[in-house]
Amino acid sequence: MFFPSAIIEWNKLDLEIRNSENVLVFKRKILSFIRPASNSVYGIHNALGVKYLSRLRLGLSHLREHKSKHGFLDTVNPYCNCGEDIESTIHFFLHCPIFNDIRATLFRKIRGIDNVIMNEDDSTTVQILLFGHSHYNNHTNNEILKSTIEYILESDRFSGPLF
Repeated sequence: MFFPSAIIEWNKLDLEIRNSENVLVFKRKILSFIRPASNSVYGIHNALGVKYLSRLRLGLSHLREHKSKHGFLDTVNPYCNCGEDIESTIHFFLHCPIFNDIRATLFRKIRGIDNVIMNEDDSTTVQILLFGHSHYNNHTNNEILKSTIEYILESDRFSGPLF
């Protein structure tokens, strides 16, 4: 069983990794592929909030799109309970009507930190909410992530077991 599964996994790798010029280059590329880059939480000491934030960053959260993509048996489809769209990270943070009230609070706080975020496209906005931004100082990124974590916890979307 090892060899067939190894061949399948090998074929899933990017051609750039598979065509590495030597073993050392291959090792470096494969490690950067399987190890996510370290992302700062800017000194936030909220274990539960950071856990949920990390799961969202990695695409391994309770959201139906994440669970569906990874084949969780308890997730029949990737659609949100609101019935409007796939329950993606963007949908959760920016569009789901279930969370309109707490979203308004989140963006009131964010506007107080930096109004520029509000002028970004959906994908960039969610990236800033999850990771902060290199253009901001640590204090600003800390405030953004604290507000994001408050939103995540208030949503109560991640409180049950993952599987």
